[in-house]
Amino acid sequence: MDFIIAEEAGFCFGVKRAIERAMETAQSSASPVYTLGPIIHNPQVVKKLEEKGVRAIDSLEEIEEGVVIIRSHGVSPDVIKAARERGLTVVDATCPFVTKAQRVAKSLVDEGYQTIIFGDPEHPEVKGIYGSTGGKAYIVNNIEELQSLKLSSKIGFLAQTTKSPESFRDLISSVIERSMEIKIHNTICNTTETRQRSARELAEKVDLMFVIGGYNSANTKRLAEICLETGTPTYHIETAADIDKQWLKNKENIGITAGASTPEWLIKEVIEAMSEEKKDLKLDENITEEGVVDGTETNENTAEVNNESPAVENNLSEEIDYSIADLKRGQIVKGTVSQIKEDGVYVDVNYKTDGFIPLRELTYKDISDPHEIVELNEEIDVVVLTLEDSEGNMILSKKRADFEKAWESIMDAFENNKIIEAEVTKVVKGGLVADVGLRGFIPASHVAIGFVENLDEYVGKTLRLKVIEVERDKNNVVLSAREVLEEEKEKEKEKTLANLEAGQTVKGQITKLVDFGAFVDLGGVEGLLHISEMSWGRIGHPSEMFEEGQEIEVKVLSIDKDEERISLGYKQLLPDPWQEFVKKHYEGEVISGTVTKIVDFGAFVEVGEGVEGLIHISQLSHRHVKTPDEVVSEGEEVQVKILNIDEGQKRVGLSIKELQEKPAAKVAAKPEVQKEEEGSGGVTIRELVGDIFNTAAEENTDTDEE
Repeated sequence: MDFIIAEEAGFCFGVKRAIERAMETAQSSASPVYTLGPIIHNPQVVKKLEEKGVRAIDSLEEIEEGVVIIRSHGVSPDVIKAARERGLTVVDATCPFVTKAQRVAKSLVDEGYQTIIFGDPEHPEVKGIYGSTGGKAYIVNNIEELQSLKLSSKIGFLAQTTKSPESFRDLISSVIERSMEIKIHNTICNTTETRQRSARELAEKVDLMFVIGGYNSANTKRLAEICLETGTPTYHIETAADIDKQWLKNKENIGITAGASTPEWLIKEVIEAMSEEKKDLKLDENITEEGVVDGTETNENTAEVNNESPAVENNLSEEIDYSIADLKRGQIVKGTVSQIKEDGVYVDVNYKTDGFIPLRELTYKDISDPHEIVELNEEIDVVVLTLEDSEGNMILSKKRADFEKAWESIMDAFENNKIIEAEVTKVVKGGLVADVGLRGFIPASHVAIGFVENLDEYVGKTLRLKVIEVERDKNNVVLSAREVLEEEKEKEKEKTLANLEAGQTVKGQITKLVDFGAFVDLGGVEGLLHISEMSWGRIGHPSEMFEEGQEIEVKVLSIDKDEERISLGYKQLLPDPWQEFVKKHYEGEVISGTVTKIVDFGAFVEVGEGVEGLIHISQLSHRHVKTPDEVVSEGEEVQVKILNIDEGQKRVGLSIKELQEKPAAKVAAKPEVQKEEEGSGGVTIRELVGDIFNTAAEENTDTDEE
């Protein structure tokens, strides 16, 4: 019979940390020590802490003085405040993952999101998260409860740290179409996910599964559910006494996993109880090359349990040392900030002691306060510089870890053409410097599309960049914001052109004004708004109506997608003054107007906003007019008569002459003709030319009348 232990089983980081703090407090405090509720969901561990003088209480009212430890599940801020107001010393042993969930929940509420916590409303962790929101969040434990909620257009999600990622995804998927904006924070502990995956993989390979942990432990119960889902017989037990030996009959390979609150010694007790061949099974002795430990198999998905004691010892020190990291110099590890001092930061890296980051190893930036870089309980990457210095301290470096991570990120971005974000820190000769975890250089020609006059405007801004050149040996990184902008503009242009059709009304931004019109950005592609399409009336220059940078609505008049030529109109979205003019005026009406323009053949007169009529030169006066400016001048107010209205051509014929009195007809003078002497025998001159004079006189009269 072989016993196989899951890769992730037993104490998690948060539980280990809580027990350590409880033990340290019990040893150092002269006052009574209490935990507000069981420090973890494991009655055996709670009992052992009681033997060390740490007693669990249900409420603050049960004690008058002493030290109260906030358990790993956390509490609401109101509870901590109440404890301090009662004069109690508070030791916060809340799991950092839970602290993060509380912080996330509060920020979602503060940002105006309808905040939904996925979890068990009776679980102490969930109660603490809910309390951090001031009671403004909603708690749901399944999809049905979520669907019963009236959702807003803006929803924020987070989860109890021990929930399964699959159930969280299913919950969110069920409402993805019910809200316009959804913000999701994955607050599930990564250890939880790894533990669940490891349990499932193991259950699929063995004949029988045992899940060890408190019956009231949510994460342990979920492990049992996951194992059962594989079809493998599974039993959730709390101690070895819960085992029925009949369960083991005809079972060759037995899988074992444990909840996050389960100590190592309980796991060992269970294995001992099941071992029929060796009652004093030692998990860490006689490891064979085949991976068998006196009947206990290990493989790539199996955790090796190390214990130097010759026998199983049920003490807390042993369980605290369980799964301590095996660290080496130069190794990059994850840790949690446990203390922040003026001269540096203490970090819990799952080692026998916390490591210390001196201020000089915290960041490359010039800082005076470590709080500028890290927060309490924040998870960070560090490089192990030394396991023990001359004073026995483990020294760590965050800046070196950040540097290595930065180079990994830079190389990944360079090789895969990824976009990164970085803050511009200063202006240098030829461009800008950006912080990408190391020094990145942006040439001036790559800051934006087009020439940038003042680079100082970019200092302090965060830009989206591409890595266009790297030299690791010289720590040289060249970046480009222009390439990102050009790519985005091209994509936007393609999308805009694909969706643009003549007749549409669209929004755009004026990029440039010229004498003949304005160029309008419609989203990566520009259209021309000609000056003639800006107003129903006459304008001298586009700047009379618009300015660069202005956002306007325009109508697409025509589009040539192949040539990327787009004609736009603005006046088409305005009321047509012709329609109003036709309604109000009629032929023969006398109206006032302003002369707007004089041409060789007449004068244009504005007779209404956006409506002009023409006085032909022949209609300016009864007398002969060589040029219109003999009669009228630009800007002059005149009275005119409407001769005709052509609605189809939008033309109005006007006349000033029709309002003037016709001049009197002129009579031609008769020439004096001497009479021929009578008896001359000839005809008189009048008789010879009289008809000609009469005709001339008539023609002169007609001309005057015209």
